[in-house]
Amino acid sequence: MKSRFILILILLYHSINIYSQKAIFHHNKNILKINPLGGVASAIPLSIERFFINNYFSLGGSYTYISNKSGSGQSTYNNDGFVIMPQLRHYFYNDSVSHVSIYIGGYYNYEEHYNKTLDRYSNAINGTAKGKGGGLLFGSQWFLKNGFVFDFYIGPGFIEYTRNNNYDNNVAKGGFLVSFTGPKNTGTKVKLGFSLGYSF
Repeated sequence: MKSRFILILILLYHSINIYSQKAIFHHNKNILKINPLGGVASAIPLSIERFFINNYFSLGGSYTYISNKSGSGQSTYNNDGFVIMPQLRHYFYNDSVSHVSIYIGGYYNYEEHYNKTLDRYSNAINGTAKGKGGGLLFGSQWFLKNGFVFDFYIGPGFIEYTRNNNYDNNVAKGGFLVSFTGPKNTGTKVKLGFSLGYSF
């Protein structure tokens, strides 16, 4: 059984090597990216990626700043925070015709969230949630001749949150949309990302 497993790994390794050597193309080593959909969630997601070893691997990371203020008086709901996500990617397929690269990667995720509501006397009720975790990414990246880049990925992950009671209570007061996007529960997650960038 062990020998069969080793044989499968060897065959998989060689098949990826053969496949990745097909139609290799070269591009700039650095990419600066932004998620254009971040504004919908009152967030500013920025990321950078650096290629090495003939563009087969890359190191990168993203930083997302979150800030949302709504309502007034007892209907006030403010939310601030940030998310940091370093990544390591392996590009195992490169197509010189369509200029698309397909990759598999891993990431680490750390985030902090702070929300606030007001009681009937206008005293602040402050909530805090912090999370850390990681997972895998599967994606593709398109390199246009003018230097622009499209990046899309999806993958499974796990994140563990610690939070105080005020955070959950504040989310419950935040309205319909916040009830879907605000809760921070420990468990498996699906990481989905899309960004536009420029290579240099």
